Amino acid sequence: ADLAHPAAEPAHALLAHPEALAHVRTPLAPAHPDTAPLHAAIGDLQTLTGEYEQALASYETAAALSTGEVLARVEHKLGDVHGRRGEWELAESHYAAALEALGQADSPEHARLYADRSLLAHRQGQDQAASEFAHRALELAEEADDARSLVQAHNALGILASNREDLDEARRHLERSLALAESLDDPEARIAAVNNLALALGRGGEIEEAIELAETALALCVSLGDRHREAALHNNLADLLHAAGRSEESMSHLKEAVAIFAEIGEEGALQPEIWKLTEW
Repeated sequence: ADLAHPAAEPAHALLAHPEALAHVRTPLAPAHPDTAPLHAAIGDLQTLTGEYEQALASYETAAALSTGEVLARVEHKLGDVHGRRGEWELAESHYAAALEALGQADSPEHARLYADRSLLAHRQGQDQAASEFAHRALELAEEADDARSLVQAHNALGILASNREDLDEARRHLERSLALAESLDDPEARIAAVNNLALALGRGGEIEEAIELAETALALCVSLGDRHREAALHNNLADLLHAAGRSEESMSHLKEAVAIFAEIGEEGALQPEIWKLTEW
Protein backbone atom coordinates (compact mmCIF):
# COMPACT_ATOMS: atom_id res chain seq x y z
CA ALA A 1 0.00 0.00 0.00
CA ASP A 2 1.20 3.51 -0.80
CA LEU A 3 -0.04 6.49 1.15
CA ALA A 4 0.53 8.55 -1.98
CA HIS A 5 -2.71 6.92 -3.21
CA PRO A 6 -5.26 9.66 -4.11
CA ALA A 7 -7.47 8.57 -1.22
CA ALA A 8 -4.63 9.42 1.16
CA GLU A 9 -4.20 13.04 0.19
CA PRO A 10 -4.13 15.38 3.21
CA ALA A 11 -7.34 15.41 5.18
CA HIS A 12 -7.83 19.14 4.62
CA ALA A 13 -7.93 18.43 0.88
CA LEU A 14 -10.39 15.59 1.36
CA LEU A 15 -12.66 17.92 3.32
CA ALA A 16 -13.29 19.75 0.06
CA HIS A 17 -15.05 16.63 -1.24
CA PRO A 18 -18.30 15.70 0.52
CA GLU A 19 -18.13 12.16 -0.84
CA ALA A 20 -14.90 11.62 1.14
CA LEU A 21 -16.68 12.44 4.38
CA ALA A 22 -19.40 9.96 3.49
CA HIS A 23 -16.82 7.18 3.69
CA VAL A 24 -16.39 7.91 7.39
CA ARG A 25 -19.95 6.76 8.01
CA THR A 26 -19.98 3.94 5.45
CA PRO A 27 -18.45 0.50 6.11
CA LEU A 28 -15.58 -0.26 3.77
CA ALA A 29 -15.20 -3.42 1.76
CA PRO A 30 -13.40 -6.31 3.51
CA ALA A 31 -9.89 -5.40 4.63
CA HIS A 32 -7.36 -5.62 1.83
CA PRO A 33 -3.91 -4.02 1.50
CA ASP A 34 -5.22 -1.69 -1.22
CA THR A 35 -7.70 -0.17 1.25
CA ALA A 36 -4.98 0.82 3.75
CA PRO A 37 -4.63 4.37 2.34
CA LEU A 38 -8.38 4.88 2.51
CA HIS A 39 -8.53 3.72 6.14
CA ALA A 40 -5.68 6.13 6.93
CA ALA A 41 -7.41 9.00 5.12
CA ILE A 42 -10.64 8.31 7.02
CA GLY A 43 -8.61 8.36 10.24
CA ASP A 44 -7.30 11.79 9.22
CA LEU A 45 -10.85 13.09 8.81
CA GLN A 46 -11.98 11.60 12.11
CA THR A 47 -8.99 13.18 13.84
CA LEU A 48 -9.97 16.60 12.49
CA THR A 49 -13.54 16.22 13.74
CA GLY A 50 -12.33 15.04 17.17
CA GLU A 51 -13.72 11.51 16.83
CA TYR A 52 -10.62 10.00 18.36
CA GLU A 53 -11.91 6.50 19.15
CA GLN A 54 -13.00 6.08 15.55
CA ALA A 55 -9.75 7.56 14.25
CA LEU A 56 -7.71 5.09 16.27
CA ALA A 57 -9.76 2.21 14.87
CA SER A 58 -9.24 3.44 11.31
CA TYR A 59 -5.50 3.85 11.81
CA GLU A 60 -5.18 0.44 13.50
CA THR A 61 -6.83 -1.14 10.47
CA ALA A 62 -4.48 0.73 8.14
CA ALA A 63 -1.48 -0.31 10.26
CA ALA A 64 -2.47 -3.97 10.08
CA LEU A 65 -2.42 -3.73 6.28
CA SER A 66 0.86 -1.81 5.97
CA THR A 67 4.63 -2.33 6.19
CA GLY A 68 7.82 -0.26 6.09
CA GLU A 69 7.58 3.49 5.63
CA VAL A 70 3.81 3.34 5.14
CA LEU A 71 3.42 1.54 8.47
CA ALA A 72 5.74 4.10 10.08
CA ARG A 73 3.51 6.97 8.93
CA VAL A 74 0.39 5.24 10.27
CA GLU A 75 2.08 4.49 13.61
CA HIS A 76 3.09 8.15 13.73
CA LYS A 77 -0.56 9.15 13.25
CA LEU A 78 -1.62 6.75 16.02
CA GLY A 79 0.92 8.38 18.32
CA ASP A 80 -0.42 11.83 17.43
CA VAL A 81 -4.01 10.88 18.33
CA HIS A 82 -2.97 9.39 21.67
CA GLY A 83 -0.98 12.55 22.28
CA ARG A 84 -4.05 14.69 21.63
CA ARG A 85 -5.87 12.62 24.26
CA GLY A 86 -3.06 12.96 26.81
CA GLU A 87 -2.22 9.25 26.67
CA TRP A 88 1.51 9.81 26.87
CA GLU A 89 2.77 6.24 27.20
CA LEU A 90 0.61 5.00 24.32
CA ALA A 91 1.74 7.91 22.17
CA GLU A 92 5.40 7.19 22.87
CA SER A 93 4.92 3.47 22.17
CA HIS A 94 3.50 4.26 18.72
CA TYR A 95 6.29 6.73 17.99
CA ALA A 96 8.77 4.00 18.96
CA ALA A 97 6.96 1.55 16.65
CA ALA A 98 7.19 4.11 13.85
CA LEU A 99 10.95 4.46 14.36
CA GLU A 100 11.31 0.68 14.35
CA ALA A 101 9.35 0.39 11.11
CA LEU A 102 11.59 3.01 9.49
CA GLY A 103 14.76 1.06 10.29
CA GLN A 104 18.22 2.51 10.82
CA ALA A 105 18.63 4.92 7.90
CA ASP A 106 17.92 8.53 8.85
CA SER A 107 15.14 10.13 6.83
CA PRO A 108 12.82 13.15 6.91
CA GLU A 109 10.26 10.96 8.68
CA HIS A 110 12.81 10.35 11.46
CA ALA A 111 13.14 14.12 11.88
CA ARG A 112 9.37 14.61 12.07
CA LEU A 113 9.06 11.85 14.66
CA TYR A 114 11.74 13.42 16.84
CA ALA A 115 9.97 16.79 16.61
CA ASP A 116 6.72 15.22 17.80
CA ARG A 117 8.53 13.26 20.52
CA SER A 118 9.92 16.61 21.67
CA LEU A 119 6.44 18.10 22.02
CA LEU A 120 5.23 14.96 23.78
CA ALA A 121 8.07 15.22 26.30
CA HIS A 122 7.40 18.94 26.74
CA ARG A 123 3.73 18.35 27.56
CA GLN A 124 4.86 15.93 30.28
CA GLY A 125 7.29 18.43 31.77
CA GLN A 126 10.38 16.51 30.60
CA ASP A 127 12.39 19.55 29.55
CA GLN A 128 15.76 17.88 29.02
CA ALA A 129 14.33 15.11 26.82
CA ALA A 130 12.23 17.65 24.91
CA SER A 131 15.31 19.73 24.14
CA GLU A 132 17.37 16.71 23.06
CA PHE A 133 14.61 15.45 20.75
CA ALA A 134 14.07 18.90 19.21
CA HIS A 135 17.76 19.42 18.47
CA ARG A 136 17.96 15.90 17.01
CA ALA A 137 14.96 16.72 14.82
CA LEU A 138 16.69 19.86 13.52
CA GLU A 139 19.92 17.98 12.88
CA LEU A 140 18.15 15.27 10.88
CA ALA A 141 16.01 17.79 9.00
CA GLU A 142 19.07 19.80 7.99
CA GLU A 143 20.89 16.63 6.89
CA ALA A 144 17.89 15.63 4.78
CA ASP A 145 17.41 19.21 3.53
CA ASP A 146 13.68 18.61 3.92
CA ALA A 147 11.53 21.71 4.34
CA ARG A 148 8.59 19.92 5.94
CA SER A 149 10.83 18.43 8.61
CA LEU A 150 12.52 21.79 9.18
CA VAL A 151 9.10 23.37 9.77
CA GLN A 152 8.41 20.96 12.63
CA ALA A 153 11.91 21.11 14.12
CA HIS A 154 11.94 24.92 14.26
CA ASN A 155 8.38 24.88 15.64
CA ALA A 156 9.38 22.54 18.48
CA LEU A 157 12.49 24.58 19.30
CA GLY A 158 10.38 27.75 19.25
CA ILE A 159 7.86 26.31 21.71
CA LEU A 160 10.62 25.26 24.09
CA ALA A 161 12.35 28.65 23.89
CA SER A 162 9.05 30.46 24.49
CA ASN A 163 8.30 28.39 27.58
CA ARG A 164 11.69 29.18 29.11
CA GLU A 165 11.07 32.89 28.37
CA ASP A 166 13.82 33.13 25.74
CA LEU A 167 11.51 35.12 23.52
CA ASP A 168 14.09 36.30 20.98
CA GLU A 169 15.08 32.71 20.21
CA ALA A 170 11.43 31.65 20.21
CA ARG A 171 10.58 34.33 17.68
CA ARG A 172 13.54 33.39 15.47
CA HIS A 173 12.58 29.69 15.35
CA LEU A 174 8.85 30.29 14.97
CA GLU A 175 9.23 32.89 12.22
CA ARG A 176 11.50 30.43 10.38
CA SER A 177 8.91 27.68 10.83
CA LEU A 178 6.15 29.98 9.57
CA ALA A 179 8.11 31.09 6.50
CA LEU A 180 8.79 27.49 5.53
CA ALA A 181 5.16 26.46 6.15
CA GLU A 182 3.99 29.30 3.89
CA SER A 183 6.45 28.27 1.17
CA LEU A 184 5.05 24.73 1.33
CA ASP A 185 1.44 25.96 1.43
CA ASP A 186 0.96 23.73 4.49
CA PRO A 187 -2.04 25.11 6.44
CA GLU A 188 -1.63 22.79 9.43
CA ALA A 189 2.00 23.79 9.95
CA ARG A 190 1.15 27.45 9.36
CA ILE A 191 -1.56 27.35 12.04
CA ALA A 192 0.86 25.80 14.53
CA ALA A 193 3.58 28.38 13.89
CA VAL A 194 1.20 31.36 13.98
CA ASN A 195 -0.43 30.16 17.20
CA ASN A 196 2.90 29.51 18.90
CA LEU A 197 4.24 32.89 17.75
CA ALA A 198 1.12 34.55 19.18
CA LEU A 199 1.71 32.82 22.52
CA ALA A 200 5.36 33.90 22.55
CA LEU A 201 4.47 37.52 21.77
CA GLY A 202 1.78 37.42 24.44
CA ARG A 203 4.36 36.27 26.99
CA GLY A 204 6.52 39.21 25.94
CA GLY A 205 3.72 41.72 26.43
CA GLU A 206 3.11 42.39 22.72
CA ILE A 207 -0.58 41.74 23.21
CA GLU A 208 -2.12 43.50 20.21
CA GLU A 209 0.21 41.79 17.73
CA ALA A 210 -0.41 38.49 19.51
CA ILE A 211 -4.18 38.96 19.19
CA GLU A 212 -3.87 39.61 15.45
CA LEU A 213 -1.83 36.45 14.99
CA ALA A 214 -4.22 34.36 17.10
CA GLU A 215 -7.16 35.62 15.03
CA THR A 216 -5.30 34.63 11.87
CA ALA A 217 -4.55 31.17 13.26
CA LEU A 218 -8.19 30.72 14.29
CA ALA A 219 -9.51 31.65 10.84
CA LEU A 220 -7.09 29.21 9.22
CA CYS A 221 -8.06 26.46 11.67
CA VAL A 222 -11.78 26.94 11.04
CA SER A 223 -11.03 26.59 7.32
CA LEU A 224 -9.01 23.42 7.95
CA GLY A 225 -11.74 21.93 10.15
CA ASP A 226 -9.59 20.79 13.11
CA ARG A 227 -12.11 21.11 15.93
CA HIS A 228 -9.80 20.37 18.87
CA ARG A 229 -7.24 22.96 17.82
CA GLU A 230 -10.02 25.40 16.97
CA ALA A 231 -11.18 25.14 20.58
CA ALA A 232 -7.62 25.68 21.82
CA LEU A 233 -7.27 28.78 19.64
CA HIS A 234 -10.54 30.23 20.94
CA ASN A 235 -9.19 29.65 24.45
CA ASN A 236 -5.81 31.24 23.67
CA LEU A 237 -7.52 34.21 22.05
CA ALA A 238 -9.79 34.59 25.08
CA ASP A 239 -6.72 34.82 27.33
CA LEU A 240 -5.07 37.43 25.09
CA LEU A 241 -8.24 39.52 24.84
CA HIS A 242 -8.64 39.37 28.63
CA ALA A 243 -5.06 40.63 29.02
CA ALA A 244 -5.94 43.49 26.65
CA GLY A 245 -8.95 44.44 28.78
CA ARG A 246 -11.43 43.34 26.12
CA SER A 247 -13.48 41.22 28.52
CA GLU A 248 -16.70 40.92 26.49
CA GLU A 249 -14.86 39.59 23.43
CA SER A 250 -12.79 37.35 25.70
CA MET A 251 -15.88 35.77 27.20
CA SER A 252 -17.37 35.16 23.76
CA HIS A 253 -14.30 33.19 22.66
CA LEU A 254 -14.17 31.35 25.97
CA LYS A 255 -17.76 30.16 25.50
CA GLU A 256 -16.90 28.96 21.98
CA ALA A 257 -13.88 27.09 23.35
CA VAL A 258 -15.88 25.35 26.08
CA ALA A 259 -18.62 24.30 23.65
CA ILE A 260 -16.14 22.74 21.21
CA PHE A 261 -13.95 21.13 23.88
CA ALA A 262 -17.07 19.41 25.19
CA GLU A 263 -17.63 17.79 21.78
CA ILE A 264 -14.12 16.36 21.48
CA GLY A 265 -13.09 12.83 22.37
CA GLU A 266 -15.21 10.18 24.01
CA GLU A 267 -18.69 11.30 24.97
CA GLY A 268 -19.29 11.27 28.72
CA ALA A 269 -15.64 10.55 29.56
CA LEU A 270 -13.52 12.97 31.58
CA GLN A 271 -10.41 13.68 29.50
CA PRO A 272 -8.78 16.73 31.09
CA GLU A 273 -5.78 16.77 28.75
CA ILE A 274 -8.11 17.52 25.84
CA TRP A 275 -9.00 20.79 27.59
CA LYS A 276 -5.36 21.68 28.29
CA LEU A 277 -4.18 21.98 24.68
CA THR A 278 -2.55 25.37 24.06
CA GLU A 279 0.39 24.74 21.69
CA TRP A 280 1.41 22.07 19.22
